[in-house]
Amino acid sequence: MIQPDSPPAQSHLEEVHALFLRHTSELRGFIIAIMPDFSRVDDVFQETFLTVSRKAADFKLDTNFLAWACSIARFKVLESARQQPRLTQPFSEEVLNALCATEPEPEPEEECLRALAHCVEKLPAHTRRAFDLRYQQAHKPSEIARLLGWSVASVYVVLSRARADLRECVAHRLGDRL
Repeated sequence: MIQPDSPPAQSHLEEVHALFLRHTSELRGFIIAIMPDFSRVDDVFQETFLTVSRKAADFKLDTNFLAWACSIARFKVLESARQQPRLTQPFSEEVLNALCATEPEPEPEEECLRALAHCVEKLPAHTRRAFDLRYQQAHKPSEIARLLGWSVASVYVVLSRARADLRECVAHRLGDRL
């Protein structure tokens, strides 16, 4: 059994780093949301990464990584606020603790992908064909126009509307499940 103070096994550490990278935007957003000094966000984010790395052996891979990392980030925000008392702090330590009482839950990637697949299927056939040529087969808009007999401007309009429709459809489907 790995002792909490001993260095984690290399593969475990790599998995924790991969999880950190996967959740970078959520963690950064969490820190920004609760950080009283925006200029220190990058420093706190880096300190969070270092602490996550140092405590990687404490993390159980089958548990909620984002909640664990956010709790570390919360302590780093509080630590930073205590080290910078001269700065105007919009939140007291009690308010920060209340804000952090529940860590954000990640949106399951599989659910997002299922919602997107469903929404793509709902696109009209001609739109779905253009969308497939652009995003599945990586054709340029001029090539799509040639293949479909459309103008390049039409391709841009159809793809733009498709993206907007997909954004709305996915948001609606995920909102129904929240």
